[in-house]
Amino acid sequence: MPIIDAYGLVGAWPRAEVDLSVEALAASMQSRGVGHCLVTHTAAIFYENTEGNRQAIQLAAQHGPLSAVAVINPLDYPDCLTEVKRCLDQGVKVFRLCPREHGYPLSGAVGPLRAVLEALAGAKLIVIDAAELPAPVITSDVPALLKVPTAISVHTGGLGTLLHAGTISPHVWAETSRLEAGGAIETAVKVLGTQRVVFGSAQPLRSVGSAVMSVQFAEITEADRQAVFEGNIQRALG
Repeated sequence: MPIIDAYGLVGAWPRAEVDLSVEALAASMQSRGVGHCLVTHTAAIFYENTEGNRQAIQLAAQHGPLSAVAVINPLDYPDCLTEVKRCLDQGVKVFRLCPREHGYPLSGAVGPLRAVLEALAGAKLIVIDAAELPAPVITSDVPALLKVPTAISVHTGGLGTLLHAGTISPHVWAETSRLEAGGAIETAVKVLGTQRVVFGSAQPLRSVGSAVMSVQFAEITEADRQAVFEGNIQRALG
């Protein structure tokens, strides 16, 4: 079954001795039949996001199975809005917010976050790793701010907050990379609907095999599985 991964990484991860080269990502993808990957360059998270985004765009241009994900830090306001426009003009369709690494809550109380989400109305997909954020993972005012599908990864303990946000806005999606507990993926599919759950792994930082098996062995229909593995991202990216 074809797989598109919403969460791939290249670069270097602080305090983690893991090979995050493009070659390592390609080998990881091949090992589990991942045909396409939305890739974030870690330099855009931890160092200088404009340069990291440039590198992600360049890698995607050189490697057909990759699509660039641009990282935006709302705390860099107003430069973050310039970076959104630059990346959109470069043809980037997917953007990543990193509230954990950049140090802000996923809350509408963060004024620059509101401005960024407004600017991202021209994107096709937003991805957010909110797994390590303190509760509440997502405040109740955030869903109304989302203009495009936003795939959020949470630990199973934060799933309830994510699912409630999904009842407020159809733009709240679940990304599976941290839904490792039994029944979590099934619950996300049941509550949000099949069309709002997408596969992610954080490979090669995390095991793509474990991420794939979580979906492969979930008690969902084969049509649901195909949608999670591939169909929903294809639909979002148009």
